[in-house]
Amino acid sequence: MHAIVPGALAVLSAFLMAVAIAVPRFFWLGWVTLIPLLFAVRALTPIGAASFGAVWGSALFGFGAFVVPTPIASTFGSWALLTGIPALYALAGSRVTRRVGFSPLLLALGWVGVELSLHPLGLRHGLMAATQADGLLFRLVGSYAGYVLIAFLVVYLNAWLLTALAAVPLPTAGHRLVRTTRDRAVRLSLAEIPNYWFLLLSPSKPRAPPRVALA
Repeated sequence: MHAIVPGALAVLSAFLMAVAIAVPRFFWLGWVTLIPLLFAVRALTPIGAASFGAVWGSALFGFGAFVVPTPIASTFGSWALLTGIPALYALAGSRVTRRVGFSPLLLALGWVGVELSLHPLGLRHGLMAATQADGLLFRLVGSYAGYVLIAFLVVYLNAWLLTALAAVPLPTAGHRLVRTTRDRAVRLSLAEIPNYWFLLLSPSKPRAPPRVALA
């Protein structure tokens, strides 16, 4: 159960990304389709986030190479890039988030490296900018600054929307969802709270240094 929900989100996100690349009129999907991957970076452990990124990239390869008409080639090299690079991005992003907190700016800057690493895929405008090929953002920015800046802006918007979503309080129906004891949060199990996955939207803050007791 623990792996089903994030796995389904990864596959759904990858499918929407492939659709945004293949069908220009769905360019607006690019503004939100990366939210599940950033969600994993924010909420999961580094290994969990890396696994999410690998599933996301593999699913994007499958949809883009065999299901919807995208320029992604159906080769082992394309699969390896789309599986490995997002996994490394999610791993690094999760580690940075645990140190300094969830930062849309840092995550957007990190995605620039993803775009450069995925250049061998042959996507003319990169991955995220390809979702905006018929959008206003591409027409206004792309002709002047290139696809890398577009990718930065799109990922920043995705991360900002996730931050805004995390700030919205969830209805609790009169029940406490989290029990706290001093500075630790004791989260209830999935069996007790069916929508536990969405509680992970709570900010992932950097950890404070350990307290030293003086004799």
